[in-house]
Amino acid sequence: MFPSVHDAVELLRETVGSLEPRCLGGDDAARLLELFAEAERLAAAGKALAARRVEETNLWRRSGHRSAASWLAATTGSSVGAAVGTLETARRLEALPATAEAQRSGRLSAAQVREIASAAAADPGAEAELLAAAASQPVAALRQACLRVKASASDEAARHVALHRSRRLRHWSDADGAFRIDVRTTPDAGATILAGLKPFCDQAFAEARAPGRRESTEAYAADALVAMAGAAGAAGDGGTSGPKAVVHVRVDHAALVRGHAEAGEVCEVPGVGPVPVATARAFAGDAVLEALVTKGVDVVAVAHAGRSVTAAQRRALEQRDPTCVVAGCGVGQGLEIDHVDGWALTRTTTVERLARLCRWHHHLKTYCGYRLEGSPGDWRLVAPDHPPDDDPGPDPSAADELFPTSPGTPSGHSP
Repeated sequence: MFPSVHDAVELLRETVGSLEPRCLGGDDAARLLELFAEAERLAAAGKALAARRVEETNLWRRSGHRSAASWLAATTGSSVGAAVGTLETARRLEALPATAEAQRSGRLSAAQVREIASAAAADPGAEAELLAAAASQPVAALRQACLRVKASASDEAARHVALHRSRRLRHWSDADGAFRIDVRTTPDAGATILAGLKPFCDQAFAEARAPGRRESTEAYAADALVAMAGAAGAAGDGGTSGPKAVVHVRVDHAALVRGHAEAGEVCEVPGVGPVPVATARAFAGDAVLEALVTKGVDVVAVAHAGRSVTAAQRRALEQRDPTCVVAGCGVGQGLEIDHVDGWALTRTTTVERLARLCRWHHHLKTYCGYRLEGSPGDWRLVAPDHPPDDDPGPDPSAADELFPTSPGTPSGHSP
């Protein structure tokens, strides 16, 4: 349908595949980088335009996605949050012709378009000024200019309320297995956090410098955050000492007895990542440790005649299905437990025939004729012959839509 685009992509693929950077001089490499950057900007513009049309036509519903953003994330290999931003920017550009033209011509990067569209949507009169700033200033300076535009265009109190409503804390494990955390809140709340953290930062700095150990300020701040979290629960009720935290650990029995995990064995904090067995043991002395040992009580075999899920079954499901079981979904927040076969038919609740689904996929299965087939680890969501194309589904502002869990993606706790 678009042979010119197809040919351009094939030519680009061939060029990149045969590229030998070490054969290039510095000037040639710089020029090539500029050309690739321009191609990237043009491709981002085309992607946004096409994605907006997919959203308008509701094509994304055919494959059972909860939203156009979910479909876009799966199609492009991006996060749902990034896809939401792409679509939101594309919608705003419909009322900002100058910015849209600059995007189509390849003069603006995706980051510049996002910043300008967000600010110009609040104050269209500032569009020309922001476009001029984008041509001469780095993205960081453009972002500050956009923030000033949005601040001046909105009621101060209303803006603060909106920021407060959008507050969140998300965590995830990065590619190295490190724990990562991201907090969004109001500036005054942020100032409170930093003020509370400062004495712990000073203490971490002093403790490191005393023996001559020198590390970055960021490293001391990370140590300070851990110390502050530990101190928060140390006083307990009534001034008496109490447990610092409740830590849930999943560990193989053999590894726990041995003292370390071997190939194929697990010792991890669910939703955070693997930890050494020695660390799990240390938790027992420094926290309230709740361990799911995978030898002993065979929670997978637990079954009963009631509809409700037992505590043991729930824990087993949380370990087995940390995210929505539908392939490619990755949502880990607000998951709901589904009786795959329907409890009214079986009158039995077994872990093997339970699955955790996000709100959207649970809605599709319950109300829209979709079926869940397969078995744990290999579930498949099968669409009906004629899926509804106008079903609104759950509230699109639900937490599992805004803050999904997937590899490399921030997340919160599942209930």
